[in-house]
Amino acid sequence: MSREEVSLRGYLSRMAFVSSQSTLSSALSSARSVSAAQDASLKRISTGRKVDEASDNAAYWSIATTMKSSNLSLSSAEDATAMSAAVADTAGLGLEQAGDLLSQIQSRLILAKSVGANRDAINDEITQLKDQLVSVSQSSSFSGENWLALGSNGQPKIKSMVSSVGSDASGNLQVNVTDFDTAQSVLTSQNDASDGILTRSYFGVTKSGSPYEYYLLDTGSNTPASPTASEISVSDSTSNDQIDGMISAVSAMRSSVTTATAAVGATRNTISANSDFLNDLQDINQISIGRMVDADMEEESVNLASEKVRGQLQTIGLNIANSQQKSLTQLFL
Repeated sequence: MSREEVSLRGYLSRMAFVSSQSTLSSALSSARSVSAAQDASLKRISTGRKVDEASDNAAYWSIATTMKSSNLSLSSAEDATAMSAAVADTAGLGLEQAGDLLSQIQSRLILAKSVGANRDAINDEITQLKDQLVSVSQSSSFSGENWLALGSNGQPKIKSMVSSVGSDASGNLQVNVTDFDTAQSVLTSQNDASDGILTRSYFGVTKSGSPYEYYLLDTGSNTPASPTASEISVSDSTSNDQIDGMISAVSAMRSSVTTATAAVGATRNTISANSDFLNDLQDINQISIGRMVDADMEEESVNLASEKVRGQLQTIGLNIANSQQKSLTQLFL
């Protein structure tokens, strides 16, 4: 073989090698790309998210993370609202029961005015009803919160209950509250009798012009009712004018209890509306988060199947490139 032929064969061999190497490099690059795409699809399918970390999409990840934090705050506020609702519901139930018992006491007092009424028996019934009122006020408690009864050191207070959470103009977390003044709802007080609807004294003048001053319950308050007031009770020596005064006093108590029930009811409605709003807001936030970060599982499944086919084709292409390189190498040997 002449020198020129050897030189030509060498040149052609080098060109064939360069060409085959370029083909192999391109095939390997495509294979790596397909493998990376498959891994990404598998990750999205396994996690159910297309944005699982900041590197996936920094803007969406940041917004979603902030909204998740807000949802945790909303969930805590909803739990606190549930506690407030339970306290308000308990107080409302106690006030409704107290209103019914006062109506029964008033009906017994009216009965005591009838001719031939057994006032001793009627007074026994009134005493039992008063005992029930004490029991209702003291048992209307939830988790240590009682809006109807005050202990020996207790005073009416404004109760602040979490109603919602949000952000102020500076973006700082802001907790909104609903206030309720228990001075409206206290039935009995062992501290100051004047703080309780049923322990304070009521005075006025009957239709016949007779003055009266009565209270219903004596709970042994540190500061008792007016010393000139008498506890409501009847006996054979009780006059009709006195009974009229008692009826007027009980009527005033019923009116106060009705007002208190309405106030607690309004608070219950506010708490309930806030609770519903917090729940709806969490649902909306969760949907919004899902739209930003959740993967479309059907689409990802199709993408994964497509990438698998691409991977198979790339493998076939790589095998062909390897075969070509071997054939060219053998040709110039």
